[in-house]
Amino acid sequence: MTNEGPLCTYRLRTIRPADHDRLRRFYSGLSEESRVARFLGAAPSIPDETMAHFCGPDHGHREGIVAATADGTVVGHVCIEPMDAHQAEFAVAVADGWQRRGIGRAMCLAAIGWAQRHGITQLTATMWSRNGAVIGLIRSLGLPTSFSVSGSGVVSVRIDVRHAGLRAA
Repeated sequence: MTNEGPLCTYRLRTIRPADHDRLRRFYSGLSEESRVARFLGAAPSIPDETMAHFCGPDHGHREGIVAATADGTVVGHVCIEPMDAHQAEFAVAVADGWQRRGIGRAMCLAAIGWAQRHGITQLTATMWSRNGAVIGLIRSLGLPTSFSVSGSGVVSVRIDVRHAGLRAA
């Protein structure tokens, strides 16, 4: 899927092992605020084992999707990790300079579409309660969604992706 918008052209595609260095540059280039939002902590660097895990999904039970520019630069990443046969957790990150251009939404829709095609009925995510942009994005998807807030300021989200009105890409 290729998306074009004001001043940006990117393509969504499944991640592959060859993306290891591109993904490392992507995460290294995130601001501390964006890394905290993605990992619920500062994470100044991502260990090689984690990077290999991100770049090596089996595409049947686990998936990774990147938003990449024409030159291959990764500007967004979503990973989908199984929790059980019908539930998976997902996490999204978009490069600071590329935020608010629809990439996060496109990646969420791609994750939902993947989940639907693979028998996943519920996606979950965890984020800081102060992450209003992502909370707003999830609410805007129009799917049955529940939010629960812990005392530590962390929000857990459950999205029912069986909703008949949405068939994501």
